[in-house]
Amino acid sequence: MNWKKNICNFAKQKRAIVGLEAAIILIAFVIIAAVFSFMVVNQGLFATEQGKTVIQQGIQQASTPLSVDGTSFVKTSEDGKNVIGFLVPLKTFGSKYVSMINETTVVTLKIGSNAWSNIYNGTQNATLGETFDNMLGNVTANQGSLFIQNSNGDQALDSSEKGYLVISLSPENAALVRAQVTIEVRLEKTAPLSLVFTVPESMPRDAWVNV
Repeated sequence: MNWKKNICNFAKQKRAIVGLEAAIILIAFVIIAAVFSFMVVNQGLFATEQGKTVIQQGIQQASTPLSVDGTSFVKTSEDGKNVIGFLVPLKTFGSKYVSMINETTVVTLKIGSNAWSNIYNGTQNATLGETFDNMLGNVTANQGSLFIQNSNGDQALDSSEKGYLVISLSPENAALVRAQVTIEVRLEKTAPLSLVFTVPESMPRDAWVNV
């Protein structure tokens, strides 16, 4: 009888061991499933964040934070036969401020068949009520500067400030009447702001004419 009892006890012990092994395997599967689920969720969150960043960069590159604020002008020569300067009023659009430093801002200019890859020469402060003639006189020939009124002293155009992009032309590069002019302002990682107009056919002498 004892041997039968021993056999029964041994059988019971085997069932306990099998049950314990099954529990261990089940726990292992649960842990693996939890880790896998965490990895999937984490990768999903990472992909969502990356997608958000890409979308934001795409929107930024497809738009420009600058806009033309009012009427653009051309400065005629003393005989009124050509144009020796341009003035484009600018403001920020949908942004608190826009960096206009020389290193990251490019202004291209095309007059008829002539073109300049970059004429931008940085920012200058402008006093309230400063004349266009005075601004133009402070710009080197064949270059352009952004004059900022109400400036806080930095090289950025804030939403509370007024900007004037002033371009000066040398006599040999002056724009003739009926010439098509293209001015393009490109900031870092944004779409360019383009302005296209035609020099008027009849202009007064030594005057600012709106276009």
